[in-house]
Amino acid sequence: GQIFSMMLPMLLMIFLFSGCMAIAPESIAGEKERGTIATLLVTPMKRGQLAMGKIISLGIIGLLSGISSFVGTMLSLPKLTESNAMDASVYSVTDYILLLLVILTTVLVLVGALAVISAFAKTVKEAGSMIMPLMVVVMVISVTSMLGSGAPKEFYWYLIPFYNSVQGMTGIFDFSYSGINIVACLVSNLIYTGIL
Repeated sequence: GQIFSMMLPMLLMIFLFSGCMAIAPESIAGEKERGTIATLLVTPMKRGQLAMGKIISLGIIGLLSGISSFVGTMLSLPKLTESNAMDASVYSVTDYILLLLVILTTVLVLVGALAVISAFAKTVKEAGSMIMPLMVVVMVISVTSMLGSGAPKEFYWYLIPFYNSVQGMTGIFDFSYSGINIVACLVSNLIYTGIL
């Protein structure tokens, strides 16, 4: 569990970020760049409806990407453990469900953040360069799972976006999670998604 908790949260965050980054800039900044968003803006719909439609479609695609990352990671665990005398069957169904919930709420926060950043960009290239600082922050936060200190026990750490997800995954993988902390992670991720 300790070995899994050191590497899998970082890998999952990389997969989730790259999946969301592949769709958000193209959907928002790409439409601005091609001029197709102007056509949508002259239709008899409110701008809020257009924004919600974009966010919902990006959210669905992001969630599918998150589920794909989850399934791929879980299916690769037996191969990963074959050579190292580790057994991935030590995780219960509850552990897998909690991990999936953390992944899905993290994807929603990522989609919201990337959509907001992409809305300020004029081109896909500009959106990509504007997203890079967030990518660096997420990758640095992901590396904290490799420090080997385990997930923090204090409640307030699970209110920090992205860090809460990494530490929630770390806690699930090394069997040190608290139900309160995972709930705090899930609820705070949903609140950040709503704000974004």
